[in-house]
Amino acid sequence: MTSSREDPEILPDAAEDQPNLPDASPPVNPDSVNQQQPPTLLPLFDCVALDKLCHVAEMFQHRERQRIREEAELAEKRRLWAEQRAEAHRQYVFEVAKAYALELHSDQAPKSKDDDEEEEEEEEVVKGKSRFDDAKNAIKKRRRYSGRSSSTTCGGIELSMTRHRTAPTLTELCMRVLAENSEAIESLHLVPDHLKKKISSLVSDSSKVDKAFMQLLVDDSPSEVSVKNCVDLEEEDLTQILSECDRVSLEVLNLDLCGRAMTENAITEFFKRSPNGFPSLARLSLQGAFCLTDNALALISRSAPLLRVINLCECSLLTFQAVKILADYFGSTLRGLNIGGCQGIKPCDVFRISLSRFEKLSSLSVAGLEGINDVVVGFCTSWGSNLTDLSLASCVGVNDGTLWTVGRYCPNLEALDISELDNLTDASLKEITDGCRSLNSVKFTRNRFSDEGVAAFLEVCGGSINNLSLNNVRDVGQETANSLAKYCKRLHYLDLSWCRKLTEEELRQIMSCCSLLRSLKLFGWTQVKEDFLEDLSRSEVSIVGLKMTSLFAHPDDSYPSVDAKCF
Repeated sequence: MTSSREDPEILPDAAEDQPNLPDASPPVNPDSVNQQQPPTLLPLFDCVALDKLCHVAEMFQHRERQRIREEAELAEKRRLWAEQRAEAHRQYVFEVAKAYALELHSDQAPKSKDDDEEEEEEEEVVKGKSRFDDAKNAIKKRRRYSGRSSSTTCGGIELSMTRHRTAPTLTELCMRVLAENSEAIESLHLVPDHLKKKISSLVSDSSKVDKAFMQLLVDDSPSEVSVKNCVDLEEEDLTQILSECDRVSLEVLNLDLCGRAMTENAITEFFKRSPNGFPSLARLSLQGAFCLTDNALALISRSAPLLRVINLCECSLLTFQAVKILADYFGSTLRGLNIGGCQGIKPCDVFRISLSRFEKLSSLSVAGLEGINDVVVGFCTSWGSNLTDLSLASCVGVNDGTLWTVGRYCPNLEALDISELDNLTDASLKEITDGCRSLNSVKFTRNRFSDEGVAAFLEVCGGSINNLSLNNVRDVGQETANSLAKYCKRLHYLDLSWCRKLTEEELRQIMSCCSLLRSLKLFGWTQVKEDFLEDLSRSEVSIVGLKMTSLFAHPDDSYPSVDAKCF
């Protein structure tokens, strides 16, 4: 029998013969290795290293942020230091210039310590300080230091006293001849509307408008009929003229001073003959129609759905119901309303509510109405941003508070009339100056504003003004004259009537500096010599109000009213 050592095929099982051998292992099947062996895990020390790397990265980020912050703080400190140095340099330059100016004008007395302290207090920058206050304070300082000496610096100003006369055009000559012989005109056929308007204006100035001339104006289907003086028309004349004209093409109708003709009976009879009314009418002026009633206005409003501008100035029979009627028909469309001088309109809740319904009103005149302060304040608060033209002339009760509202809520105002308001002070000028920066037409007739106040207003707003009335503003003097000459370069119309504190040299200064001035009113100028006024009459500027000159000597240079753009 062969032993097991010699025959390896009959060797006993290793597990049975050597159960306790630690090195013995079962045979390995190469196909099942991947199925039985568990996944290999990362060593523990790899996670710890990753945490340390993250910590180091965060530390570097923190140091970078700290470095950026320190650099920003350093840059800010450098900027502030540079600004402080620049401010100190500016202050030094200012002091040097001031000292040099005082040396240059060595006639001034040395100032005391108290004066220096007051000056420093005045020069402190006050937050919210207005440009009007700055200008007024500067003017007061100039007056304190120079007195009347500055007026002598403009001595020797020479004006061009030679008027360059130009021959009238052929059109102007023809219109004058037609106006003088209007009763002989047989037809204005094919004459343009703008020439008809000029002829009508010339005939109205001569008070020669009658039924026959009105018939000439309405023939040939015009789009505009404008007559400034309809005093001679009767009720039947007006009814017939309106009935026979082509109302479909009529867009503008101005029948001023038609008091006797514009009655309720005439309007009623007209609508019986022409029930369609005025389908295209956009502008209507009935100034001085003292017989016009609320019912007649209701008939007109009902027949003119496209009406946008209406002038009812001096229509004394109208009441607050007239405003309510207009608000009912044109509350959201009316752009211009003139009810100045309508003494029948009294302040009441109906009037206040009706006026506040005009959402798009841009031109408003309530001149001559009493007790409407609250009404104006309420309207300006609601719709003041739409206003471009406002007339408050002779409105008893209007005060500085009213003008505060106007200045605050009417920033787009271009024309303002606050004539004959005794309660206004320089505080009103301040509000207008700071709030209304687009003014080009201003009337300050018979106000109590100071010379410094008017001068400060012109210094801030004078660059845009072309029509200015200072009639009977008694305190107007040297400072106003200086501001007019320096800042009002666009001035076309100027009224200095009864400003008796102005001198001959100051008037020369104004006329020499305001090169665009076309017309100047000088009523009541008794403080200057007759020879000087005679010289002025020969200048290129049309002077109205001189002694022995006609009030109508320059009809083409008539002053545009505040509501001229609409009416």
